[in-house]
Amino acid sequence: MNNLTGSCLCGKVKIQVPDEFDFIGYCHCSECRKWSGSAFAAGGLFDEKDFSITAGEEFVSHYRKSGETELGFCRDCGSSLFSHKLKRGKYIVRLGVLDDVPSQRPNVHIFCASKAPWFDITDQLAHYDELP
Repeated sequence: MNNLTGSCLCGKVKIQVPDEFDFIGYCHCSECRKWSGSAFAAGGLFDEKDFSITAGEEFVSHYRKSGETELGFCRDCGSSLFSHKLKRGKYIVRLGVLDDVPSQRPNVHIFCASKAPWFDITDQLAHYDELP
C-alpha cells in the first residue's frame, strides 16, 4: 500500500496516511462546517492502525467533541488535521493538509440535509441527507 504525507500550515506537524480510503468525500454537517471554517469538510476515512504522526506530535492538541470523536489540530498554527472516530477505530484526515495527491477523488456529499443554506452543491456526485 502506498502512503501519503501531510502537514499543518506552519509545518511543525507531519502525518502519514494510506492512499487507500474507505470513504472520501464532503461532509456538510454543522460540526464539520465549524471545524473546517467552510461550507463543508473534505475528508478521507481509513483504519487507525494506518495513521501516524511522523513529526511534531508534541504540537498536536486534541479536542474531545463527543464520546465518539476526538479532533486533532496543530496548537501553533491551528490547522485542522484529523478526526479520530474512537469507537469505530478510524481516522478521517482533512484532505487539505495532504502534501501528496491521493489516487482517489471525493465521490460523495454527506449530511446534505444540514448543509449551509448559502451554499449550493452543483456537481453530480452522490448526495445523502445523512450517512449512507
